[in-house]
Order: sequence, then structure tokens, then C-alpha cells
Amino acid sequence: MLVRYRMSSKVVTIEPQRSIGDARRLLVRHRIRQLPVMRDDRLVGIVTDRDLRAAPPRAKIVSDVMTSKPFVTTPDTAVDEAARLLRVHKINALPVVEKGTLIGIVTATDVLGAFIDLSGVAEPTYRIIVRAADPTLTPATLRQVIERTRGEVKWVHHDPTRKRVLHARLKAQHIDDVVTAIEGAGFDVTAVVAPPRRRL
Repeated sequence: MLVRYRMSSKVVTIEPQRSIGDARRLLVRHRIRQLPVMRDDRLVGIVTDRDLRAAPPRAKIVSDVMTSKPFVTTPDTAVDEAARLLRVHKINALPVVEKGTLIGIVTATDVLGAFIDLSGVAEPTYRIIVRAADPTLTPATLRQVIERTRGEVKWVHHDPTRKRVLHARLKAQHIDDVVTAIEGAGFDVTAVVAPPRRRL
């Protein structure tokens, strides 16, 4: 999934010579936490609610507290790479720039929403836990077995605390058939967590 599909294209911006009070009012009015700072249609910084809270008494205008040369991303960057940048640099948003022009902003909330969608947890999916008795049985093997029984794999990963234990999330119309196929391939299915029932 690419940043262009998760970013906000309607970006609230501010000029560097505007007052800190103006920046605060924009954040409150639009219920956001960061403002790209623009000078003559060029991105020159970013100012966040945290910057404004930490502003020293002598700071009067946005340029006094903004971060110059902010980290940016492009619309064709993968969402997981954007997530890595947010985490590594301990920031909450990345302006999205294409050919030198600001076209959007992607926030930590946007990225989290993308991962929720990709994981399948917002859909009616099953979560299964299996143990690979044979060390040759891998996550790739489990994925192949599920897909052969017309299941749709959302993710598969090793349990970090238990050797040879795998967790998977999948969509399936007939979970019993999937479980039978997994066990037939040599895995021990130790748990099947069904999707919650929808309220009528």
C-alpha cells in the first residue's frame, strides 16, 4: 500500500511570519497536531502542537519554533517505509512532496489505519495458532496450505516466545476445511479464534 492512498490531500498550512497564536488557533480549529510551514509555495518547515507548547517566552512567530528542513515522503513511498521514518525520527507526521510541491500529509494515525486494514482485523477473519512439530514446516508452508483450501492469508508470523509456534490471520468460508488441511500437512492446530459476531 502506498502513501498516496492513505495521506490527507487537504493540508492546512501556515506561513513562517504568522504568530504562534495563529498557529495554535489553526490546530484547534482543524483538530490537527501539525502544520507544514510554507513560504512562496515552498515547504520550509513544520510546526507541531508540541513545538508550540514548548515555545520559550521570547518566541513570537512560527519561524521561531518550527523545525526547518522537515523529513518528508513521496506519494509512491510504501506505507511501511513511512512508518519506519515516523518511528526512527520519533515524529507524528510526514509532509508528502511530489516534484517539489506539497500535495499532502500522512500522519501516524493514517499509517496505523493502513496497518489495521492490511492486517484484516477490521474484517470477519479467523486467527489461528499452530505448532510445527517438524522443523521443515515454515510460515511459507502454512500459507500455501491455507491458500490451497481457498483461504485468504492476511499475515503469518513466528511466536517470539515459543519455538515452532506460528500465528496467522485469514479469511475463510469453511474454516473446518482449512483446519483439516493444516493438520493434514503436519501442523498441530492449538487454537482457532473466530471473528466476533456482528450485532443485529
